[in-house]
Amino acid sequence: MSVKITPLPSWEHYRVGELARYQVENNHLRLEVLALGGIVRKLELKRPDGQWQNLVLGCDSAGDYLSQKACLGSVVGRWANRIANARCLVEGYELELDANLYPHHLHGGLAGFHHKVFQLTPVEDGLKLSLWSAHGEAGFPGNLHLEVFYRLREQSWIVEMNAEVDKPCPVNLTQHSYFNLGSHLTNYRLQSDAPYIVMTDKDGIPITLEETGRHPLCLTEERAIGEMMDQPLEALRQVGGIDHCYLWPDDDGSLKTRCVMTDPTTGIRLSVKSDQPGLQIYTGNHLGGTPAYEGKCYKHHQGIALEPGLWPDAPNQPGHTKGILHPGERYHQLTQFSFDNI
Repeated sequence: MSVKITPLPSWEHYRVGELARYQVENNHLRLEVLALGGIVRKLELKRPDGQWQNLVLGCDSAGDYLSQKACLGSVVGRWANRIANARCLVEGYELELDANLYPHHLHGGLAGFHHKVFQLTPVEDGLKLSLWSAHGEAGFPGNLHLEVFYRLREQSWIVEMNAEVDKPCPVNLTQHSYFNLGSHLTNYRLQSDAPYIVMTDKDGIPITLEETGRHPLCLTEERAIGEMMDQPLEALRQVGGIDHCYLWPDDDGSLKTRCVMTDPTTGIRLSVKSDQPGLQIYTGNHLGGTPAYEGKCYKHHQGIALEPGLWPDAPNQPGHTKGILHPGERYHQLTQFSFDNI
């Protein structure tokens, strides 16, 4: 199936200069991609009536994207999710990272990739996004070279990330789009076969690893998100909703289905496949006031982020997977977001 790639009028902002934009389209899906942050500003699905429906949250200007803290639609790194107290050990040396979620580090800090300008290059079935991250940004050691591919194949948006470093460094990337399938997310039905869930404190730092089959947030059977969020659980109250990592700790790293989400009202289904051992499910608990389309602002819980990657604070947590990338190694992540009209 052919993919049409069209340059759009660029945006500009005094802080970052000129920003390229592209539209990537096939017969089923249409993306609008911005050089700032590798942001997917729109992801549209062709409905049975031939109309296009946007399924992600976004803004109308570079200034809005630079002012918001939700990482709408962006590539997140060098470390997606949290690092406790903005410190971790690498090769016996303690890193001091940007404590942008004081006292912790979140999503690469204020100098994270969501505020960087990527080079966008058309490829046969989508776009290649390239970025060079310099030594010392947000406290991370060494230079990092990143290539991200956004591809369209049939009804799937495929995200592939590759990174290399010249000094040992924590690396955990994700694509941070917020999905809205047409009705309120409390109506959506969600299913995941993750055997474990990471329980955290109020700051999102892990405290225990629990089997999902014995937990009120178990997703082994399809459940309504609203029903889950209505439970009188401290784990929900302290973070304002769902903001938890579902985990496959002994996974073999092959591409597998991580979750399936359906909006029964609109008849749209999203399936997420990934090669990562974790999936952070975040119900937009702090979206209120974030700039939206047409000069509006989003409300809490107006979108849901499904973030493949490692578990929170992996460099400081027990276990063999610390997320430290060494020179000569290549970080690789593959995620497939597939959409259906049901």
